[in-house]
Amino acid sequence: MDFTRRATDAYAIPHEAPIRDVGVASPVPLLNRDAVPSSAQHFPLRLYLILVFLVSIFPAYAQSGGEARTPSPTHPQLREPTGADRCRFCHAAEVQGYSRSAMAHALRRAGQEPDGIVSGNGTKITIHSSPTGYWQSWENRGDKSTYRVDFVIGSGEHANGYLVDIGGHLFQSPVAFYKSRQAYDLAPGYENQPDPDFTRPVSEECVLCHSGIALHVPGTLNQYRPPVFAAEAITCERCHGPSEKHLADPRVGTIVNPSKLAPAARDSICEQCHLFGVARVPNPGKKLSDFVPGEALENTYSVYRNASPAGSSGDFKVISHVEQLALSSCARNSGGRLWCGTCHNPHEKMPQSVEYYRSRCLSCHTTSFPNAHPSRDSDCLGCHMPRRDAKDGGHTAFTDHKIQRRPEVQREVPANADILAWREPAPDLRQRNLGIAYVDVGMQRHSSTFIIQGYRALTGVQGQFRGDADFFKWIGEALLLAKQTPDAKRALERALELDPDSAVTETSAASPYIQEGDDQRAIAHLERAVGIDPLFLPAASTLIGLYEKQGEASKAAGLSAKITAAMTEASGGDQTAQTKSTTQGMKNIEDVFKNIRVLKGIPSDQLIPAMQFMSSSLGVQCSFCHVEGHFEKDDKKPKQTAREMMQMMFDLNKNSFEGRREVTCNSCHRGSRNPVSTPLVAGGAPASPHSTDSAGGTVLPSLPTYRQLISNYIRALGGAAAIERVTSRIETGVTNVSGKSLRVEVFAQDPDKWKLVRHFPQEDSVSALDGQAGWLRIPGRPAREMHGADIDAALISSDLHFPLHIQRLFPDLRVEYPEKIGERESYVLSCMREGRTAAKLYFDEESGLLVRVMILDESPLGVNPMQIEYGDYREVEGLKVPYLLTFTEPGSSYSIQIEEVRQNVPIEAEKFARPSSSGTSDSSTGPE
Repeated sequence: MDFTRRATDAYAIPHEAPIRDVGVASPVPLLNRDAVPSSAQHFPLRLYLILVFLVSIFPAYAQSGGEARTPSPTHPQLREPTGADRCRFCHAAEVQGYSRSAMAHALRRAGQEPDGIVSGNGTKITIHSSPTGYWQSWENRGDKSTYRVDFVIGSGEHANGYLVDIGGHLFQSPVAFYKSRQAYDLAPGYENQPDPDFTRPVSEECVLCHSGIALHVPGTLNQYRPPVFAAEAITCERCHGPSEKHLADPRVGTIVNPSKLAPAARDSICEQCHLFGVARVPNPGKKLSDFVPGEALENTYSVYRNASPAGSSGDFKVISHVEQLALSSCARNSGGRLWCGTCHNPHEKMPQSVEYYRSRCLSCHTTSFPNAHPSRDSDCLGCHMPRRDAKDGGHTAFTDHKIQRRPEVQREVPANADILAWREPAPDLRQRNLGIAYVDVGMQRHSSTFIIQGYRALTGVQGQFRGDADFFKWIGEALLLAKQTPDAKRALERALELDPDSAVTETSAASPYIQEGDDQRAIAHLERAVGIDPLFLPAASTLIGLYEKQGEASKAAGLSAKITAAMTEASGGDQTAQTKSTTQGMKNIEDVFKNIRVLKGIPSDQLIPAMQFMSSSLGVQCSFCHVEGHFEKDDKKPKQTAREMMQMMFDLNKNSFEGRREVTCNSCHRGSRNPVSTPLVAGGAPASPHSTDSAGGTVLPSLPTYRQLISNYIRALGGAAAIERVTSRIETGVTNVSGKSLRVEVFAQDPDKWKLVRHFPQEDSVSALDGQAGWLRIPGRPAREMHGADIDAALISSDLHFPLHIQRLFPDLRVEYPEKIGERESYVLSCMREGRTAAKLYFDEESGLLVRVMILDESPLGVNPMQIEYGDYREVEGLKVPYLLTFTEPGSSYSIQIEEVRQNVPIEAEKFARPSSSGTSDSSTGPE
């Protein structure tokens, strides 16, 4: 007996199952404001139980198609760097041109955005920027929450939307900024929603066409691995396909050129983002993101559109360009020659000029025009491609691509219009995909006729798709909406068997049990869903409601508290300075230091890094602006000037660079007190280590992966076992300061304890990490807390097992183009954190050893760099240890030559403790 056949036959749904035309109720809102926790409030206990149609909240296109779940979100398996960012070395003009296009700015980190207030439907949202980030504060009936916005979505050509990252889950802000009005208002879809809030989940499909690579966690709706986007901007590979083959063999034919493809494959590249239709149905085992340029779209998923009757122009939506163009006489009579690339060049920011688009029209329309036609220098688009309000575009207007010969009255698509495939998939998939599309569109239109039609199509081919989780999810939803609960249970349980590690599928499987009142079975499914994704709010809110219904108030309260704690803990590392100030008791600068004028609202631990950045950018010491011992005084004119310059810098970035920090103190000063205003003569400027001569530069055919670099480093040191054996280390040596030789001691103990002592004649200079905090002391001054790059360097130095922990410390690693250190080539490993480069590791190409660490520490004013170089490696008890350490910061550098190394020796805990007699720094007087 074929056990697989026997098991799947048990779930067969009869073709003539008694599905009745009972109508489809309007979807019941799953969550209200009270059901959703935020990082600034407790998770309330009172929730509303949803009794019917739960699965209608989760379209199957957002569900996992039975794909393998990653081992754990805490150990992300990131895809290897594909090298798309290296296109610039050969295609500099195209890359530079693309960087100016709207598509290249479809998603970015939030910066200094416009301030504003939006009020509507019972909610008030106050929007403001500060040096700590971009904030949106929500108020509704006495409740208040403040969110830091992490990402801006949309190029800004028409509008910008906003995304917040809460505990590794993306949610959409209910406000958008509309360029045409230069003002904020409710985002599309929120206009008629009561109490709009920050609970709309952002699925992979939502960000697919606005980002490069989204690190979505399979089996969840809106959870992402850090740093959320491996590539934030849309990359070259979105249109040209994977670059590995081309990098290994850089010639024509090893990379996709869209214009050279057959029409269906060519058009598919644009259609992946500019054709939405009414339903998109992935093929079995596929996701929308599996599409590969060079193939036809229907090899991955099918798009279905309304079968518009004659005279109907179809619904005009934001994403309807392809449909509109296909209706035009120009496209229909071009024999497939007219396509998006005829007028649009993705390698440039498109000119918004009458002349440019007229030239595109005249490239085809070369014959004489009738006398009644306007002159050849008229505005073609104004008459033939007017701008229209999009049905789903909020307060924006978009160009109608139908290319009307004469102005036409726009007729809406009938509510009962049939649907058709944009291009048919493979014959064996046509009935399956069409059936799913009918159910999907039927749910959107609340049409039982469509749902029944889809159900019957699916049951007719169920024998072909016994292992297809999506097939059973959709057929289960159809049965559930028709209140055929027993059959719905069988279908959704089968879907769960095929897709067992999905919080979304578990939640769907709970729906029929809720519908028939079997709370215990529903609870079991929802508990497993929350176990997979603790912050899957639809499952959690429904589960808490069921607990309360069952009288289990303690369980409801416990789950509420657990979710709140998980959200706080999960997002703690990514929360803004303001949140850290609240959760960790840290005060803002103006609450700790005196006479703060510009840098208000910044956590107090960010003041020293900001001052360090300013000091290194101008090449000056603290006393240049401040009165020694009385930092709060305004006696010196440079301090007043510095305040004015900081405000000017903030205004420039806000008004000229969309809030991105492009201008810093160093942009003009470059280490000089006075700005560098005169250009250097030829040869006067040092060559950039990244510059490549276009004529003579060579591009390596391939680079090692980050895993290979780390593995080679571990092997070069002596192997993982030799590294793990070390639990402590004491090093002694010498350094040279102002021509005088000083004794040096370095103590390190696992975990995270480290101390560097330089013995000056009068008093020691000490930098230390005690396992919880860092502190440092220089002669003649009291000890102070360690901040920024100092503490990052101490953490790396204290980690005796650092080579084994690189991937844990920096989950997003990217191999960059090699650089030279001295006369030797080094591979560069960029360590990303929260979407920016936090550090760079340099590995010698021949030996594989780590020769340099560059730490790039963010401050409110700019990036503070610190560099540690390692040399003179010698073997100690089977492990190679660097005997020469060089520490470099802007304006200072010193080296330590190690003379003796002892490992696995006892070190007293007091050795790392901060001296109680050291006092505190001048925390009451502000250096700003």
